[in-house]
Amino acid sequence: MGGSFEQIHGILHSFRKVTWALYHLFREEAKEHNITFVQLWVLRVLSRKSHLGLNELSQELLLSNSTMSGVVDRLVTAGLVKRERSEEDRRTIVVKLTEKGMDIQKEAFGENSILTKKLENILDIPKEDIHHLLKIHERILQKLHQEEGKK
Repeated sequence: MGGSFEQIHGILHSFRKVTWALYHLFREEAKEHNITFVQLWVLRVLSRKSHLGLNELSQELLLSNSTMSGVVDRLVTAGLVKRERSEEDRRTIVVKLTEKGMDIQKEAFGENSILTKKLENILDIPKEDIHHLLKIHERILQKLHQEEGKK
């Protein structure tokens, strides 16, 4: 177990370092717009998939509904998103960007933003390496979920 635990520790430490670097990069960009990291991600998700319900937004960001509700409340108060009734199902409330929210999202993820420039550096990694990395991540997730199913 000693050697295999060291390997697992090395993998976890590597994931942690990448996650930490990305978190700080996004946090700095969010700070430029006086919002939080999570709020910035909500704006990004809504710019790509407009009119999401709270459940869908929670699933997309991997957060609980109650946490997402609080995040959305603060974004509504800031005038960055709005809640409205779905046109498909009038009983359903959806969240969508306001013009102000769209402007912040465009600034944060625009081609001239520091965030975008730093993220584009990842594309210097050969495509086959990126593909291999994504396959490995998928296999790790399968293994972790496989263990959940055994309980």
